[in-house]
Amino acid sequence: MFFSRKIYQSQNIEVKESPIHRRGVFAKHAIAKGKLIEKAPVIFLTSDEKEMLRFTKLYHYYFLLGTPERKAAFSFGYASFYNHSANANAFYTFSKRYQTINLYAYKTIAAGTEITINYNGKPNDVSEVYFPNED
Repeated sequence: MFFSRKIYQSQNIEVKESPIHRRGVFAKHAIAKGKLIEKAPVIFLTSDEKEMLRFTKLYHYYFLLGTPERKAAFSFGYASFYNHSANANAFYTFSKRYQTINLYAYKTIAAGTEITINYNGKPNDVSEVYFPNED
């Protein structure tokens, strides 16, 4: 099967080739609705630091916190590899206090299923998502 090559893995999730976009995060086991999938450390960036990402490969992997003029966060762990879906099966929250991004199952996710988030922040938000041009 095309999507069986493991790139990274952990106990409950793994990063594999994705039909959505290059690679994505997949459930190794069923994940119940509401369960914490991942708690990953983040670094909160200023607007100036965010703009500097434009000149790096990291440009496509940060989280925008509101409008393009606002701050951003760069996550570690697998958090930057979740693909976007307007009908996401997971959602995320940020903890400034603990400097983490916390990803939760929005609905039960079957083993082997790609875990998706809505880049707009709400699982069923169908408004347009801004994607920078890829080179």
